[in-house]
This record gives sequence, C-alpha cells and structure tokens, in this order.
Amino acid sequence: MKSGQETAIPAQSAGLEYDRFALNLKTIIGVFGVAAVATVGDAIWYTYGVPHTIVAGLVHGALLLTAVGAVLGAASGRVLKGLPIGALAGIGAAASYYVLVAVVDRRTYGSAIPAAWVIMWLILAAFEGWWLRAPHRRTWTAIAGRGVAAAVTGGVAFYLVMNILWGPPSAGGRNYALQFFAWAFAWAPGLFALTTHRDFTRRGSGP
Repeated sequence: MKSGQETAIPAQSAGLEYDRFALNLKTIIGVFGVAAVATVGDAIWYTYGVPHTIVAGLVHGALLLTAVGAVLGAASGRVLKGLPIGALAGIGAAASYYVLVAVVDRRTYGSAIPAAWVIMWLILAAFEGWWLRAPHRRTWTAIAGRGVAAAVTGGVAFYLVMNILWGPPSAGGRNYALQFFAWAFAWAPGLFALTTHRDFTRRGSGP
C-alpha cells in the first residue's frame, strides 16, 4: 500500500508539468501576438511612408514593446504590471539605436539595429527579474544569465530574418504574411529565454 507521500509525488509532478505546458502555451500565443503587432507597425510604416524621426522611433518602440511586456506579464500572472516594463524597454532600445546611429553607424538599417535589439533584451531581462517579479526578485546573476541567453538567441534569430523584415521588397510588393512569420521567428527565442523556468546560471540545472 502506497504512503501518502508516495501518492503526492506523482500528483506534484503532474501539476508541475501542467504549469510548464500552460506557461509555454502563453508564450507561444504571446509570440504570435507580438508578431502581429510588429507586422501591423511595419504595414503602417511602409504604407504611409512614416519618416525615420527620433519621435516616430520612440513611439513605435514603446507601442511594440508594450505588447512584449504583456507577454512577460502574462507569464508571471501580472499582465498590467508588464505593460510599462515593455514600454520603457522599447523607449530604451529605440534611444540606444539613435545613439548608435549618431556615433557608430549612420546607416538607417546598419549595425545599430541588431545592436539595439541585443540591448533591448538585456533591458527586458533586468525589468522582468527585478521589477515585474518584486518582491520575489531574481538574483542579478540569474537576470544576467537570462538576459544574455535572450540577447544571443534572439540576436541570432533576428539577424537571420533581418533582410526579410527590412530589406528591399520583391517586385510584387512586400509579403506581410511572410513578414508575420519572420517576426514570430525573431521574437520567439528571446521570449522563451525570459519566460522559461530554467536557470541559465546553473550548469546542468533542470527547468
């Protein structure tokens, strides 16, 4: 006859697996939501010829990253608290882009874009671990681990589709369905890195 403790272990394991599944499902839905917002933003930018001004860039970054903040907030059960985190990260990333354009690479679609993308993930990791999860904050080591994981994986993914997203359109015009899936591919690794249970700072650690 099984003891109460032996019976509780499978139940706890099943509950943990369900929590992981629910978290992954939230993140998957969130990735497609962010991709949709990003695609709509691109459509507005290209269709109406929005000028590449600092104000436009800051507004675009704030609105787009507000959606990202919602995803991070949903993963921790604090959607509303995640919104301003995303907006601030978007403003910070956009500001870093314009600084990089001014002092490093003056091309609109040059190296400042992937650099700002990496900075964005580091800002999001800091806000997610320190502000969103307060008072149960992550350690700075854990925050750094997640930030680097998100920046590296997200940076590689973004680089692979950057020409699809912002390169010259084909003769038939820009394909926004392709744009949507390219954005989903670009956003997915970083968002999963920030929402996973896994501790990137411990070798061989499980979720």
